[in-house]
Amino acid sequence: MNDYRVSSHFAAIPFRGKLNALTAATVIVALLLSCMGLIVLQYQNDKQATKRRHEQIASVISANIGAALVFGDRQAAQENIRSVARVSDVYSLRVYNNDGEKFVEYIKSAPDHKANHSENLINQPILIDGDRVGELRMAVHPQTIWDIVKETALTASILFVACLAIALLFSRWLGKTAIRPIDRLIDAMEEISKSGNFSVRVKAEPDPDFNIIIESFNRMLGEVENRNHQLSESALDLTHARDEAQQANLAKSQFLANMSHELRTPLNAIIGYTEVLKDELEAANMERSVDDVQWIYGSAKQLLGLINGILDLSKIEAGGMDLDMHEFEVGEILREVIAMLEPIAAQKNNSLHVQIDSSVSNAHTDSTKLRQCLLNLGSNACKFTEDGHVVITARAEGEKLIFTVSDTGIGMTQDQMDRLFQPFVQADASTTRRFGGTGLGLTISWRFAEMLQGSIDVDSNPGVGSTFTLSVISDLRAAGALVEADTLMAVDAGPRAERDGTKPLALIVDDEPSSLQLLTRMAEQAGYQVSMATDGESGLSVARRERPDLILLDIGMPKVDGWEVLDALEKESALRSIPTVVVTVDDDRRRALAAGASDHLVKPVNREELIDILKLYSDRQKGRVLVADDDPATAALYARGIAQIGYDVETVRNGTEAIKAITTGNFDFVVTDLKMPGGDGFQLVDAIGQLGLTKTPNIFVVTGLPLGSSDKARLDGKVVKLIPKNGLSPRKLAGDLNSAARDRAAIALSFVGAAI
Repeated sequence: MNDYRVSSHFAAIPFRGKLNALTAATVIVALLLSCMGLIVLQYQNDKQATKRRHEQIASVISANIGAALVFGDRQAAQENIRSVARVSDVYSLRVYNNDGEKFVEYIKSAPDHKANHSENLINQPILIDGDRVGELRMAVHPQTIWDIVKETALTASILFVACLAIALLFSRWLGKTAIRPIDRLIDAMEEISKSGNFSVRVKAEPDPDFNIIIESFNRMLGEVENRNHQLSESALDLTHARDEAQQANLAKSQFLANMSHELRTPLNAIIGYTEVLKDELEAANMERSVDDVQWIYGSAKQLLGLINGILDLSKIEAGGMDLDMHEFEVGEILREVIAMLEPIAAQKNNSLHVQIDSSVSNAHTDSTKLRQCLLNLGSNACKFTEDGHVVITARAEGEKLIFTVSDTGIGMTQDQMDRLFQPFVQADASTTRRFGGTGLGLTISWRFAEMLQGSIDVDSNPGVGSTFTLSVISDLRAAGALVEADTLMAVDAGPRAERDGTKPLALIVDDEPSSLQLLTRMAEQAGYQVSMATDGESGLSVARRERPDLILLDIGMPKVDGWEVLDALEKESALRSIPTVVVTVDDDRRRALAAGASDHLVKPVNREELIDILKLYSDRQKGRVLVADDDPATAALYARGIAQIGYDVETVRNGTEAIKAITTGNFDFVVTDLKMPGGDGFQLVDAIGQLGLTKTPNIFVVTGLPLGSSDKARLDGKVVKLIPKNGLSPRKLAGDLNSAARDRAAIALSFVGAAI
């Protein structure tokens, strides 16, 4: 590991630094080796010279001291051996006779002895006329390598520094000379990187070795320039092809959307008139004709489902499908899906099971699209399974919600699964013949899952069954939010013009004759007088002149379309209070409600729902309603919808203001949000129960928050209804109040009857 770190650090050093470092290191090593060699050589030479010198000294002294030893003249002998006092490397000198007795000796002082690091002993016989008379023993300390180093340290250091400086200067010059071509290559590459101009070329170098590199670099630039040109041309061709494909796809999607809208118009008449004809035939007891009409009605509804699928797919591909995000309880969505799937499962004698893990709670995403995905997957599982089981499970994993839909049906091969999510594709032709369907449900579910930042996976085996796994992000608040009304809409019922007759007046604005006649017939059956207009401009003129009780408005019309009509109605205080229900093939519900519509119905309209709307606005209601909501735009939207059926409405911003208004006024209904600053809806509900009023108002809670069991228990028995805020139209809120008013009146009549 340490070797790897050293190697990594060295690799990170620039080339110039490496060159200087290697040059300096080479010089240092060479100088050190040279110095060491010189020191060793000098040490060997000094050692041999010192040995010869010491032997000469011993030989001279032994020759001079022989007579003194024979005659026993110690003084003469002592003077003789003291002659080595000036010889620095002789430590001691002793003279012995033949009997081994010490005759004289000379020893240097103790400090000199301590300074020595080693000693050698030289024995020299003392001879007279060839006869041995004694022995001379001389102790010497030779010079060590360390002594030589100390003697030469200063000189060696000066020479070392001088040589190193010369080496560094040489390496620097060498670096400049060797690196110059590399610097030119670097400059050229930086210029190309900044400008993107691959026509730059590097000039040739005199050095043939570097010139090979430069020529190769220039050839590479030429090749890159050529390929870049080809790539640019290919990219341009691909861009044109992509744009053409996108335009073709957009044109296809727009064509499908337009065709779907156009097909909805005659279907609206077919389904509507079929319902009317069915009622008349039933009244005439023509049962066989009723069956025939029922077949027509069923086929038209099937065709409508196909058209709606094509429209959804085209809107997704054209980028016209929006997310409607809000918080909701996932378990409630699953229960709604199960309720819709139970009849489908019963048709094939299938058992339907659901398992919701405790980790699943609330989500903040588009509940409509999630519900549609689960419904499509579940209905497919029920359709392709007979006398089997369909299991739907839900669990949470981190930020994701995981749903599985498993069945014991016919299953699929790998080839069938590979093309399963393509539009208008089922497993194979035999599957289509046997089970029917268009092959759009899974495609739309796949696209919806992508919009919810999720995916759909499938695992299947022929004859065993299939398992579809839907995963979505549980919180999509970062991707967008609900479109809220951005203008404060005032509540102004305004005076109504006097008209002859006792029937309410409905203004129907539609450029399609069949739709115009059908809506007219339904309105007349509901007890309305009817005025008609075939475009927005004439519709506004009739509205200003006749002041109708209700307007049924199409969107796609010549001259002035429905959006412009809504805008004009909103701007005129005399017309703003007229309830306007949009009846159109356009399914942009949010835009219609934000523009001031009381409700939004998509053609072909549901006959029962339209009859309910007509009945709601046919009679003027009496009473007072208090709306408590901290959002002024939402409060004004609700207040106008309630005022349009005749109620007097007052709005407040929180629970504290609501309690004050209730104590000073007599209200029949209270519509409140739950989450409000300055006194929330829970506190308001509790306070109303404690006021001890002689006439307690009916309380409606409108909230966008999913409520837990404890919250529901807190409100149980104190409120008439809990209404989800998501997708709530002013008309639906007014309808709930109207139903409560009827129930209240019925209870009052029962008490009166009992008293009588």
